Amino acid sequence: MRWAAMLAAFAALALPAQATGAVVATPEGIYQSVRDAVDGISSPPYIAFTLQDASSRKYALEQDRVRILVRVSDGNAFVVPIRTMDGNPAPRTPRVVTGGLVPGTPIYRAGDFPLADFGLRRKASSRRGIFEADTTPEPSQSAAPGQTIATVQAVNVAYRIVNLGDTTLDGHDVYHLGLTPLYDAGHHVLREMWIDKATFLPRKYVAERFVDAGAFAFRYLVTVDTAVIDGRLVNTDAVGYFNVNRALVVHYSGEGKWSISGVSFPASLPDWLFDPQTYGVHRNDPLPPEATVIVPSPAP
Repeated sequence: MRWAAMLAAFAALALPAQATGAVVATPEGIYQSVRDAVDGISSPPYIAFTLQDASSRKYALEQDRVRILVRVSDGNAFVVPIRTMDGNPAPRTPRVVTGGLVPGTPIYRAGDFPLADFGLRRKASSRRGIFEADTTPEPSQSAAPGQTIATVQAVNVAYRIVNLGDTTLDGHDVYHLGLTPLYDAGHHVLREMWIDKATFLPRKYVAERFVDAGAFAFRYLVTVDTAVIDGRLVNTDAVGYFNVNRALVVHYSGEGKWSISGVSFPASLPDWLFDPQTYGVHRNDPLPPEATVIVPSPAP
């Protein structure tokens, strides 16, 4: 009986924590379970959403609003301006964006925001992370996922991870992790995560964002809320505050704040929406319904 009990205990330890109902004990174990959960979600071919800016700079509120359709494989986007930064109806016509910088909004690479995983997916994207600088180096070879020695998998973790305690968030039990990069802080931008205990998906992040302002470029922390929409993890809201001082003569501060709504994942969209040359030929063609902004009716 004693040997049977020992074998049963060993078998339970060999199974994933989710299968046995056990709690992942270490911060590193929680982090790896998060990566497993994010890896388990397939990337959609397209995403459509409405971006609403609510940032403030120099005490002015920015109110730009755009409808964005993104081809996920290459990041090309079709952008329909709705409101300008001063809140007036946007006079500009739709356009195709291939470089990631969406016109009509100061939010860099807005098309990449909803599905940004901040480096949690083990298969690296061909494009740099949304909050990273252009010059951010890629991780070194020493940061590879791990090496197998006999039957033991040694995992390289890019962060020093600490468990900041179990808590609740919007009625859900969550782990709260603190993350400090061990190398290449410009590439590894996560600083905190709140992880749903039931799904191991992040419910909230704190990440460090780089803002390219030439000689006055700066970084600041952004809190990002998430939601699961049609089975996919989507970043829905972001807010962060910055206060920049340079050489005692330059000072500016403000708030970066934006949200997305009207999210859908079209199974297919016309290729000409994402190619500047062919879009010119189809400019007068009817747009797909996903490019239309639906304004909810007021409640009775």
